[in-house]
Amino acid sequence: MTERFWLMTAVVFAIFFADWLTVGFSWRKAEYILKPAAMAMVILWTCFTAGWTFEVLLILFILGQTAGLAGDIFLMLSPRWFLAGLASFLVGHLFYIGLIGRQIITATREFGLNHYAAWWMVLIIIIWAVMLRLFYRIVIPEAPRLKMLRYFWILVQVYAWILGILVMVSFLLVTIPANYSPAMLFLPAGALLFFISDSLLAYDRFTRKTPAIRLWVMVTYHLAQFGLAAGFIAALGIIP
Repeated sequence: MTERFWLMTAVVFAIFFADWLTVGFSWRKAEYILKPAAMAMVILWTCFTAGWTFEVLLILFILGQTAGLAGDIFLMLSPRWFLAGLASFLVGHLFYIGLIGRQIITATREFGLNHYAAWWMVLIIIIWAVMLRLFYRIVIPEAPRLKMLRYFWILVQVYAWILGILVMVSFLLVTIPANYSPAMLFLPAGALLFFISDSLLAYDRFTRKTPAIRLWVMVTYHLAQFGLAAGFIAALGIIP
């Protein structure tokens, strides 16, 4: 790791922290600048860490990140843009899932299966089921659902299931193949933080308004996007 790498990483987290301050103190005007700037810096960090070498897999990953940046912008606008934001993040998750799935296949072919792969798979499916159970019972219980338009509730459910799959494949990448880089653990950590962030956001938007939640939504979201970026770059063998 070079000094430039750590400097770039420090800049990313400085912008994260600045955005957390704007959310914590409700500085709306500054938030309109810093929220998209934070995700833009994660994209720049990804390009920088990859040495500005744009192979196909990295380009596709950056497209997923760009969809997340678009989602950030849509969610800052009026509520009528919420579905556009949801769709943008959904597209980003599909990019991530496809790329991680491809890496699982590649790593399994190269290193073979972990001796405990079957047990890991069962455990990860149980974790996925528990996450969805929490979504239906706590994040968006029955009462808020009754107030939603049918098509809207269907889209929210699809998003939750896809995000759950992202968490599942991220864990599979570091458990199913017989070998993995320790830095790849950022990937499942990032995916899990993404689920936590969106669960907090959904709870605040649909179940109970809680002003303090907004800060934790952003903290977990930024750490999630950074974790996904670091983990995927590690999966490509760029970060040891």
